[in-house]
Amino acid sequence: MKFRNFVLACALSLGVTACGSTSPDESPVVPVEETGVSTAAATATRIYAYEPTGTHELSFETLGTFETRNNRRVLVLRGTTNRYISDVFSFVPDDAFGTASVISERRFEVVLEEGHELNTMLSGLPLLVSIDTFTGSPTRYYAQIILAPRFFDFRGPNSISVFENVDPVYVRNTAGTEALMYRGRVDSAATSLTVTAPDGVPTVSRVDADTFTLDWRYPAVHQAVDPHTIPLTFTAALNTGAVVDETARLVVRVTGLAISTNDDPYNTWPSPACQPAVYNCYHSKPAGTLDFSSCGTYRQVQRCTYASACEVLPGQPLSLTSIGFPPPAPALPASDSNALATTWYGLVGIDAYSTPECPATPVTIQTVVDHLHETTQTVLPFDWGVATDRAGMVVDNYFFGSSSDPLLAAIDTFAGGGPIQAWFAWEEIPCHNCHSYAEYGVLYYPNSGKVISLKSYHGYDW
Repeated sequence: MKFRNFVLACALSLGVTACGSTSPDESPVVPVEETGVSTAAATATRIYAYEPTGTHELSFETLGTFETRNNRRVLVLRGTTNRYISDVFSFVPDDAFGTASVISERRFEVVLEEGHELNTMLSGLPLLVSIDTFTGSPTRYYAQIILAPRFFDFRGPNSISVFENVDPVYVRNTAGTEALMYRGRVDSAATSLTVTAPDGVPTVSRVDADTFTLDWRYPAVHQAVDPHTIPLTFTAALNTGAVVDETARLVVRVTGLAISTNDDPYNTWPSPACQPAVYNCYHSKPAGTLDFSSCGTYRQVQRCTYASACEVLPGQPLSLTSIGFPPPAPALPASDSNALATTWYGLVGIDAYSTPECPATPVTIQTVVDHLHETTQTVLPFDWGVATDRAGMVVDNYFFGSSSDPLLAAIDTFAGGGPIQAWFAWEEIPCHNCHSYAEYGVLYYPNSGKVISLKSYHGYDW
């Protein structure tokens, strides 16, 4: 390498090089090299990933640099391979994203426009890149790149500790129109903390006696990282009475890199689903909660905002939980005035139950009746009765005289209406010089998961 090019290569690094000198910006670090996947600390200048057989090697400069191209501010990520490149293409699941270009035999770049593209990547969505090569086997492989805002170049006393990470979290604004927040942290035993910069100043909030949070929405975090050469100044009024300053620069880093030769990158890196712990945390928050940062990252929480419980939580075995039947049971229609005085009938009672929200196996009228018979002994075995639906349940039973029966209307209102799976049975019970019968009915409402159990009786003298 010519001396001029050698000096230029050193000058373009972040301050950590193997060029024989150390920049005052950062301390020298030997990058950790791992097979397949790699992560980068704030002071690493390059991040590496290797295909397990060693055929393909990929590296990226960890620091993304901002440039103006076609009158637009863009972030440029620069990668290097160990094979001659024929083509590169950047994308996210189901959509082209950013612009990838070959810039020399073994070097390429990925350009992300300021605004939607940059904000999406900083929010935690991985960027995928397909790389086609002239040599090697296979000649196509894929890279997964993860970006994040990170502080570095800390200068100041130990009484202020600015944390490296600035993480995307889910915090709604009061209007509910946006939720993505970028949050950093500062520890200092201070009565107050202020942050100053030409622009991109975060909102500072006290958490406890020695912890403060730094919050940016996207426009402000972009101002803070572009240009990355201008530091933010942190001024703390310490509990001792002293006032101290620390500076740190906020930059966009490649913090994660992975490589795969699998034909389908979506199988290698599938989109994560909502996690049960995040789902439970999100739904346990009281109404009106805006800040969900304690539940996980922005994208972890976002995946759970519209997920149903049955998509996330493990299936539950069938159980019947008793619930109150609010309205009083309507009386059955009065007997005909010409009926014999020795004929009787009546409604013994109504019991209501709920089934699990996410059953492990499908709930049917048979499983419900079997469960009631086995656990409560309040109904006969399923085989002793007849199963039917809404249309057939008003025929030949002692509970409902028609589809407009007031008792059925009251149950519909309570259980939510819709389709009904029904079961009815009867048995004769001992009666001296008379005939007496008990009737059983069970209604299962699939739409609401509610179960109604009914019992009535009738008889006559002989």
